Amino acid sequence: MQTITVKVPNIIADIYKSEQEEILESAMRHLIFSRLGEKRRKFNAANKKIAAFEKRYGMKFKEFADTFPDDADLRQHEDWVEWSHFQEVRDRLGSLIKKLEKIGE
Repeated sequence: MQTITVKVPNIIADIYKSEQEEILESAMRHLIFSRLGEKRRKFNAANKKIAAFEKRYGMKFKEFADTFPDDADLRQHEDWVEWSHFQEVRDRLGSLIKKLEKIGE
């Protein structure tokens, strides 16, 4: 484990050291699991957006990007930007979710 410095209310500083650690560890786990739920919701929302693009174009993003036409219209360009954004969001959140889930093991 890594040690970090955290500012806490004075009342916590007056509690025995062992009790402080239990309180802070419990609070951290609670916050992490709360964030995990939030990140899962955002991950699922990104997946829904990606699924809509895959349905519209009948392919995955990699194929869409690899075959992107030089004469693409404005909508295709806008879709490429938005789709690539949701791909990045999903990848980033997927990695973060895995890390947060390990904390609960």
